[in-house]
Amino acid sequence: MMNLSNPAPCTPVFALQHLLMKTFALLCALALTAISSSAAESSKPDRTLKLWEGKPPGDFTTPGPETLTEPKPTDKLPIQRLTNVAEPRLEFYLPVKANGNAVIIVPGGGFGVLASQHEGSELATWFRDRGFVAAVLQHRCPTNKLPKQWEFPAEDTQRAVSLLRAKAADFGVQPDGIGLFGFSAGGQVALIAATNDDARLYPAADDIDKVSCRPNFLMLCYAWHILADNSLTELKPEIHIGKNTPPTFLAQANDDKGSLAEGSTLAFLALRKAGVSAELHIYSTGGHGFGLRPNDTQAPGDWPGRLELWLRARKLLSAEAAK
Repeated sequence: MMNLSNPAPCTPVFALQHLLMKTFALLCALALTAISSSAAESSKPDRTLKLWEGKPPGDFTTPGPETLTEPKPTDKLPIQRLTNVAEPRLEFYLPVKANGNAVIIVPGGGFGVLASQHEGSELATWFRDRGFVAAVLQHRCPTNKLPKQWEFPAEDTQRAVSLLRAKAADFGVQPDGIGLFGFSAGGQVALIAATNDDARLYPAADDIDKVSCRPNFLMLCYAWHILADNSLTELKPEIHIGKNTPPTFLAQANDDKGSLAEGSTLAFLALRKAGVSAELHIYSTGGHGFGLRPNDTQAPGDWPGRLELWLRARKLLSAEAAK
């Protein structure tokens, strides 16, 4: 009697099962390709603006041409890496129905690269889907071997805020509805840029630089190395939190060994002391660099919901748009 549950390799039933398995595998591969292609399409910016018409301020050169490295299957955290950015720019993701507000996103990457997908375009599409004009800042990089790693990125960030505010009408954005979001090293950059708005970090070059570089709201996710060197009780001296610092949202994990929870805590306490509206979320687990990608730890799957509530409380996002 033929055993159909375990057919011999030479039987027609085996051949049919083998063909079905190959067909199923092919269909799965095609589906994954389609999903990847769709994700890639959705991550393409709708518009790009150079920050500077001429040469950016300061003496900056890259060690080679601009390079985008795709993640490897063996990577523990599969992320794109962009580096050798000599011409900083804003890459815009435009909503179908704009709510009048905008967010500039500063990716992390330790100043050696820009994690411009999982800490850039993925968050930009999240904001875009909620009615925000979202722009990813591809700032000058790498700067990790410079004495002040944050300097050129922070200059680019201030310029980006001024540029978007100057062109707010072109994007259907209210000039007083511009936010700044920083991940990891981008969180350090965003915090320095936002707390030095009264004294621009570079000499004004044109009319764009006459427009305020102060964001109207600030969001930091696992801001990297915002503590002073060799300190757990002081922030970096370049950070000047005061009464004019924008309302701020902070989130990170307690088990983050790259961005210590003391940094976010001290920033929150400084904001509170200055009378600035602030909200802090520290999760037991989450590590570092998770972006918007949920995993089996606490922080990644929860903080976007907390951010939605914060944006709604500030009247920057309607309940309908948050759904």
